Amino acid sequence: MAPPSLVRARWRVRLWIQDPLAFLWQLMRFTMLQLLKNLRSHSQDKEGKEITDVDILNWANNKVKKAGRTSQMDSFKDKSLSNGIFFLELLAAVEPRVVNWSVVTKGETEEDKKLNATYIISVARKLGCSIFLLPEDIIEVNQKMILILTASIMYWSLQQPAEESESSPAEESNVPDASPTASVDGERETALAGEVSNLAIDDAASDTALSPEVENEESSDKVEEGQS
Repeated sequence: MAPPSLVRARWRVRLWIQDPLAFLWQLMRFTMLQLLKNLRSHSQDKEGKEITDVDILNWANNKVKKAGRTSQMDSFKDKSLSNGIFFLELLAAVEPRVVNWSVVTKGETEEDKKLNATYIISVARKLGCSIFLLPEDIIEVNQKMILILTASIMYWSLQQPAEESESSPAEESNVPDASPTASVDGERETALAGEVSNLAIDDAASDTALSPEVENEESSDKVEEGQS
């Protein structure tokens, strides 16, 4: 009988040969689950309390407020997020030099919203955040993907030294930023992002801990491997 590691390897090779898209989706899904799991572990308080959706929401709002910005989000399904301004202000709050405000629009038209959403993805990727969403996910305020985007920015920020995280906002206009155009074109990437948009994460931005979702997904993986 083959060892479990070999069985998993064979299963992944078969999956890659038979359906490359499904294989890539599995990798992306695993990466996002690890992100949430790492964020939860990184942010546990002294009593060991696990981070919740509300904790992520409050962190983002506080970060933007401390940076002297005015945007706030009521929840991960707040329709005002569609113009992209909040996430650009959040990105500028965690790294003041990364956003070039001269290319940011007011987000009043659909075209302006798409430009801002595309720029958000570009900037977040430049920072090193794990990004799997499309501009449409931001424009349409896809709650699951908005949660993942916020968690990814939060995780990146928590990994930075304190002195870097507290850079002055005055520096932001003097440093080159990411290109306004993110690499989100092509049928394959669109299909992948569409699959990621359907990730089964709790729809409500409530105080439910992230850990049950992560544990349920990991259990599903083990069942799939056992069936192979």
